[in-house]
Amino acid sequence: MRRLGVEDKAWGRRLSLAVLLLGVSVAAGFVISPGLYSQQIPALTEASLGKPFRANSPAGFKAGRDYEVTHSAMTDQRRQEARNSVLPVYDLNPAVVDQVRGSVKRAFAAMRVHLATRTAETSGPGGEGEPEVRKDGDARKGAPAPKPKKPVPPTPEELERQRKEREVMQGDFQELLFRQRDTAVEAEDFLALLSNGFSEEAEAATLVLLERAYGSERGPLYIAGSREELLREGPQGITVRDVRHSGEQMLPGNAANVMDTREAYTEMDRFASIPGNLLPDAPGIQRRAVLRLAKRLVRPDLTINIAETNARRLKAAGAVKDSIISLKKGQRVIGDGELVNETHLIILKGMRAQTDQLDLLQLQVGGTGLVALLISASFVFCRTAFRRFRPTRKDGVLLGLWLVVMLGLLQLWVSIADAVQDRYTALPIEALYYAFPVAAGAMLVRFVLSEELSLFFAVVLACLAGVMLGNSLSFGVYSLVGALVAADRITRARDRVGIFKAGLITGIVNLVAVLCLFMVEGKGLTGDTALTALFAFLGTAFAVPVMVMALTPLIEATFGYASDIKLLELANLNHPALKELIVQAPGTYHHSIIIGTLVENAAEAIGANPLLARSCAYYHDIGKGRNPLYFGENQKGDNRHDTLAPAMSAVIIKRHVTEGLEMARHYRLPKLVADAIPQHHGTRLVGYFFHKAVKEQEGKENPQPIDESIFRYPGPKPQFREAALVMIADAVEASTRAMPEPSSPKLQAQVQKMINLIFSEGQLDECDLTLKDLNRIAGSFLHTLEGIYHARPQYPAGALAGGSKTGPLVVASSSKQDGKIRSA
Repeated sequence: MRRLGVEDKAWGRRLSLAVLLLGVSVAAGFVISPGLYSQQIPALTEASLGKPFRANSPAGFKAGRDYEVTHSAMTDQRRQEARNSVLPVYDLNPAVVDQVRGSVKRAFAAMRVHLATRTAETSGPGGEGEPEVRKDGDARKGAPAPKPKKPVPPTPEELERQRKEREVMQGDFQELLFRQRDTAVEAEDFLALLSNGFSEEAEAATLVLLERAYGSERGPLYIAGSREELLREGPQGITVRDVRHSGEQMLPGNAANVMDTREAYTEMDRFASIPGNLLPDAPGIQRRAVLRLAKRLVRPDLTINIAETNARRLKAAGAVKDSIISLKKGQRVIGDGELVNETHLIILKGMRAQTDQLDLLQLQVGGTGLVALLISASFVFCRTAFRRFRPTRKDGVLLGLWLVVMLGLLQLWVSIADAVQDRYTALPIEALYYAFPVAAGAMLVRFVLSEELSLFFAVVLACLAGVMLGNSLSFGVYSLVGALVAADRITRARDRVGIFKAGLITGIVNLVAVLCLFMVEGKGLTGDTALTALFAFLGTAFAVPVMVMALTPLIEATFGYASDIKLLELANLNHPALKELIVQAPGTYHHSIIIGTLVENAAEAIGANPLLARSCAYYHDIGKGRNPLYFGENQKGDNRHDTLAPAMSAVIIKRHVTEGLEMARHYRLPKLVADAIPQHHGTRLVGYFFHKAVKEQEGKENPQPIDESIFRYPGPKPQFREAALVMIADAVEASTRAMPEPSSPKLQAQVQKMINLIFSEGQLDECDLTLKDLNRIAGSFLHTLEGIYHARPQYPAGALAGGSKTGPLVVASSSKQDGKIRSA
């Protein structure tokens, strides 16, 4: 049953901690998730363009968190620019020139062969027909054609046959030149070439004209379809891709070696117009025929590749990333009275799209999860690393509440800082942010709790503060450094001046931290850096102490904690509880003062809180003031326990614990001081009366079993080191007071004996004392007791009688057994 009760208690503790963690995580996650409570995003429309914006705040509308908004119009513009930057791709086919030249040579050669064959057929033996045309040999030699015989007028049938034959020859000629029979070659031009027998001179002249179109003395010429197409597709230039060699070159839009067909015709006309360039001895009709034929043969060798151009432009446009407008938390989107423009509409639309209900839920879940993970990880580490890290549920409530309050104050401060910065734009926003007294969080925790808890709180608050300020690593580091220094310095503060000294030192450290952080960020030692460092110093050196002093009494009254200043007030012997004790039970009061001296020195030795130890010692026996005469230190002669049974005496003795707790509640003593009242006895026996009861039963024939619980204190055992010190000091002082001759060896033996006895009884199992601590406590107690029970010199006769030489020799003794100077 007992094991089940312990397990139930453990599960209850875990459940309460889980509920506390969830509550703190949700609350803190709400605070660090600004989208949940920041101002609503304005619902501006196209109708708002050009009109002044009216905000609910003079600072205008600001981003409640970081946003990345896609600017669609700007993205399209940049992609269009990327597409336009890609030069159109033109395929260069060098084979076109060779094909044209080859077709000219084949066509002229075929026509000459055809004419020669026909001549041979018509002018052979007995043959009649058209006049004999020159043979190829004669044509090559340039010999004049023989004069025909007297012509015979052809018959209509013969004329029709000749016409059809010419049409067939013209079709063959066109097919050889253009690979199609229906390409128009003027009949006049064909007849002119036919009359010349498609001479080699005409062929050469045609090739020369084509050479002027496709090349010149300055290099090759490229012929495109039209100049309009070049200007439309590639005003900045073109990319020429050689389909034969797979090479590319970039040509400007006004390249001299790129022309269209019309410009090629103009060049051919110019060349033909120069006397002596084109068939100087031939009739004009033949020159015109050759020129027109050459023009018809010109075709572009530079053609635009639409598919490749579009593919490259599509690839270039796809490589352009979306235009993102990055907004940082606190950045102003639109000011009060500012005219609404297209960019404002795009930003606000993007912000609304990212701040729907699902987004708000994600913010809350993410913030809650982050806080829970941070607190859990820090808690587990501290619990494992520090043996004195054992926070109670009340400690957890205070830490969680204080964490949420600090984050809320920081959020409020950021809003105020943004408004101030909008009013005074010359003031850097970082200066206002760093002026927040973030170090007050850990300082206050250390002031009322412990070093371990202050470290835990400092880490958690610093991380979350950095997240709140736009995931600022600099502010997180700044917060952590200031919190650690503040928590360390406050341990040495014993009064309000000490608190301000701690704030001053922390302010100096924060000033240096800001300078170092800004230099690391590359901002240098500018005026803004110096101003930010100054604000950080002022906010820490003055605001932190004021904040701590203002909130400490409230926390002490609400949670029952005792700061060092409160403990100093309790250690004042003019406290009403102590004044009552000195009147009602002077012996107990004197005993408490001695215990206070013992535990204060011992606490210094083991690193405990000396003020807490001394306060616990002063009030540990205040319950004896209700029935002072039942306690030996207050008795004068008569002992009221002589007429009582041992069990009744034990009950009366133990009652001073419950009565002491009642008085602690009456005087509103801090919880730790009140806890020392029952814990300084632990579960020990009221030894004197227990042994008295045992002795009484030894002489009886039928001894009754003794109920040990009647003679045992209810506990609990000491839960903290200062209470354990009071327990040990109480036993040591009571035992050494009864020693007849308290020499140093006897004191040392007695101190060690009482410590061993308490340790062996298991009374120190639940407090955080080590064997090393016990050894230091023994040394400290011995040193203090030697000062209390020091030996005094023998006074000569008459020394205490106003100079009289007669009188007994007396020895001054510091023994407090009877509180009187004994005569020797």
